[in-house]
Amino acid sequence: GTSPSPPRLSLGELEASCPLLLGCVYEALRLFPTVPTTPHIAPRGAQLHGLPIPEGCPVSPNKVALGLDPNLFSHPYAFDPERYARGEHGPHGAALATFGAGPRICVGLRLAETELCALLALLLRRFEIEPAGPAPREWCAVTNSPRQSGLSLRLVPREWGKG
Repeated sequence: GTSPSPPRLSLGELEASCPLLLGCVYEALRLFPTVPTTPHIAPRGAQLHGLPIPEGCPVSPNKVALGLDPNLFSHPYAFDPERYARGEHGPHGAALATFGAGPRICVGLRLAETELCALLALLLRRFEIEPAGPAPREWCAVTNSPRQSGLSLRLVPREWGKG
């Protein structure tokens, strides 16, 4: 026969569980940003740490370097999902502008957070996730991804109602 389904979560329970799930998402994006740099052109009057930036000058923050800066994140090489709950990432990853910032912020930010939280909650409740191949090699180009070797995972259904 089939095993019973896992208990269903209400929206309130899902939202209550999201800080740790979102912490995992933002930590992964801090350590391995999908878009490691976002080039812009400096507008008139732009400054960085009080120093003027000439209008029209190309400016491109390095999100990899920012995410590993010990002045911004204590123990920057450690994966610590509780940073999000402590506010180290700022609201919605603002410390790294994970989803952009200001007038160019991603309009789908809240939808993306909600969908990621719901998907991760569903996957983690229904499956054990195991590696199914060698660890991927990093590849840095316009975006970071495990392109050359891939990332193989195995989803093993959890058995509910036993034990």
